[in-house]
Amino acid sequence: MSAGAADTYLVEAIQRGDPRAWREVIERYQGRLLAFARRMLAQRSEAEDVVQETFLGLLRSLPTYDTSRSLETYLFAILRNKLSDQFRRGAKLQRRSLEQLDLDDASPAWLSDETPSGHLAAHEAVERQREALVRCLRQWAEQCSEQHRFQDLIVAEMLLVLGLRNKEAASDLELSETAVAGIKFRILERWRQLMQDQGLDGDLDGGDLASGSTIARIWRDEGVSCPKRSMLGRYLLGILDEDWNNFIEFHAVAAGCPRCAANLDDLREEERRDTAARQAMRERFFASSVGLLSRRTSAPDAPDS
Repeated sequence: MSAGAADTYLVEAIQRGDPRAWREVIERYQGRLLAFARRMLAQRSEAEDVVQETFLGLLRSLPTYDTSRSLETYLFAILRNKLSDQFRRGAKLQRRSLEQLDLDDASPAWLSDETPSGHLAAHEAVERQREALVRCLRQWAEQCSEQHRFQDLIVAEMLLVLGLRNKEAASDLELSETAVAGIKFRILERWRQLMQDQGLDGDLDGGDLASGSTIARIWRDEGVSCPKRSMLGRYLLGILDEDWNNFIEFHAVAAGCPRCAANLDDLREEERRDTAARQAMRERFFASSVGLLSRRTSAPDAPDS
């Protein structure tokens, strides 16, 4: 069963009131959510509280949960909102400002002198456009990774996430500025095509690769280019090819994706727990057999019973 299908199954089971499914969701996601919160908050107790609020937020929103959306992405979105609330109440973020959490508090343009029904219709239209744009960006990022066009992904993140100019990206990648401009042009052209396929107008300009653009916010909020957790696990094991390895190092370390960094922290913690469990098992096996070992070495050879 794919991760998406498994998430859908769990959500539907929780909606039916299955406590086992709810426990599984908590066990599956608590580690990475806590690792993310710990990077933001000074006290572990604060991080645990905000993760607990995140799970409660998921329960409250289940009646309107869109199963086409990644459950992990949805949980991280709730968590970012909870961290924003925490910040507004006066809690200090340890390493990142509110702006670095990619939380857009500005009121959307459609909140003006319209009727409530007009507000709702405008909001739904904005959400549909946003969802279509997310699908376009995800499709492009998946095509890049499948075809090992990681240079395109890295250039996109340099411009969108790090806010670098063409000249700066070219210097970091040891390319000519003309080459980076060509990559940027190819990216925008492909996005226009995908957007038109989704019924969007595809009206893009160079500003849409700026770090403060709508696309940049969506890119970060939705984890458009984030590798799957299984791929991050293979990265930690050192069994990825060089292209994948270089991309994950750039994405998680240089570009500082907090979501992937949290997943890596959680995977490392899982490995430490697994190591401790294996050590405990070895000790148990040793303790249960060392007596037999001492008897075998002190007595004449005898057939095994």
